Amino acid sequence: MNTHSEHIYEPEYIKSLFDKMSKTYGLANYISSFGFTERWRAACLRNLPAIRPESTGYDLMTGMGEAWAHILPKLNATGKLIAVNISPVMVQKAGAHRDKVRNHTVEIVQCDVLNNPFSANSADFIVSTFGLKTFNDSQTLALAREVNRLLKPGGAFSFVEISAPKGWLFYGLYLFYLKNIIPLIGRLFLNSADEYRMLGIYCQKFANCHKFADALRQQGLEVTDKSYFFGCASGVTGRKKI
Repeated sequence: MNTHSEHIYEPEYIKSLFDKMSKTYGLANYISSFGFTERWRAACLRNLPAIRPESTGYDLMTGMGEAWAHILPKLNATGKLIAVNISPVMVQKAGAHRDKVRNHTVEIVQCDVLNNPFSANSADFIVSTFGLKTFNDSQTLALAREVNRLLKPGGAFSFVEISAPKGWLFYGLYLFYLKNIIPLIGRLFLNSADEYRMLGIYCQKFANCHKFADALRQQGLEVTDKSYFFGCASGVTGRKKI
């Protein structure tokens, strides 16, 4: 497996990777991060600038809908959440999750977010939790353009991703986590460490949200950088100017 080529960022590769991990991804993510991913996901949604209950928004790279519990309480029965994922198997899992959601409208769309069917100025808000690491630099710029295109004037956004912390102690623990804990979880749950080892490679190559924040600023968006637990996760929140 050539883990250092741009091949790992191709949409078909990403789709196949998450299809394979879909059965255990949520639980393995939670265990391997000692529950921190759920805390950071909640913080990301708390940092989302205030939205109206009747808003329409996108949950990009939605996975199995892990963030919905933090999004849907912000919406009333006329609000709408559009959940987007590239993996058809993840979309099926999200569909099963949607069946348990009542009094809320959730539309699930399988597509590459960089090649999507959505109209410009259609989003009151955009969120994404732990989906940024699978984008290379050029894709990150393209994603920033899509965020700007989709948001209505005054629309809000919030993103979070696992990141490389500063300081030798935390960075050493971070590398140990990526290279040992994540593959171990993959071996225990999938009898194969390869797919979960790829998550570690994506995280290490991603580093943090700084490039994405700069890309959003280049689009003229108002951006605030966020850091969680000594930089072990990072994020961006902000708005599109009116």
